[in-house]
Amino acid sequence: MATPAIEFKDVTKVYRKRFRGQEICALTNVSFEVAPADVCAFLGPNGAGKTTSISILMGFQFADFGEIRVLGYEPGDVRAKKGIGFLPENFAFYKYMTAPKLLRFHAKLAGLTEPQASSLIPDLLQQVKLNGYEQLKIAKYSRGMVQRLGIAQALLSNPDLVILDEPTSGLDPAGLKDVRDTIMSLKNAGKTIFLSSHILSEVEQICDRVIIIDRGRLVRAGTLQEMLGPGDHVEIVANQLPEQSMPAMQEMGAHIEQNARGTHITVAMGRKREVAELLWNAGSEVISINPVRTSLEELFLQLVGGDGKAA
Repeated sequence: MATPAIEFKDVTKVYRKRFRGQEICALTNVSFEVAPADVCAFLGPNGAGKTTSISILMGFQFADFGEIRVLGYEPGDVRAKKGIGFLPENFAFYKYMTAPKLLRFHAKLAGLTEPQASSLIPDLLQQVKLNGYEQLKIAKYSRGMVQRLGIAQALLSNPDLVILDEPTSGLDPAGLKDVRDTIMSLKNAGKTIFLSSHILSEVEQICDRVIIIDRGRLVRAGTLQEMLGPGDHVEIVANQLPEQSMPAMQEMGAHIEQNARGTHITVAMGRKREVAELLWNAGSEVISINPVRTSLEELFLQLVGGDGKAA
């Protein structure tokens, strides 16, 4: 059995305000695993403990109790650090540098030689779709371009584990797509990706596994399929719905919406055959039949309500 890329076992972290005698429990007995080559979303409301967890993974902070392993090593171990690429939520950069110059600077910090950096940087810029902007000062970059540059610096050492803290924060739709495409390319390359994000519709498109925490406690963890399930309803799309079919549809409890793309009929899974046959017999063309499952956003709100309390 492969060694997990990330292991948390009963991890507890308490912040203490010495002069006030206060204790704030940021994490309480949190346990989870992330398998190699998985894309795992780490979700929770503000103040849930996500940043603390990532800081512990990176070796920036220490847990008070529990056991943590990153790529089989303790956090902060040089052998673990060599295998990690990290993009913090607010990626700091020297805005008057160009992207190649900034990446050369980070390459030196990563221990790469000048020849290694020179051969690697053009490929990285192409991978994150920044080729052609090599002479442009970073101050002129859009937010999406800066995020992609941050991902490029995280990939300089060809890491096995990539940790991304809010990689889509503040991006417009074009920037969201660029970052999503970059993450998908990493996924296809077999990298393990551990990402924190508030944009759940984007997360749902790219993740294999989801971990949800709230107020420092694990709420739910599992594969995306396990979390969302197959659903108990289907959506049937037809080119039209003859008026004489409406009463029968309503008796079956169908929800009907019509738009320029056709008629969308949502009905219980057990009635899909009846509805499809009714449409065919009425002369309608059935375009598609797809299961309707709970979205990740709906599940998140069920587990972590709008007031921040776990459901």
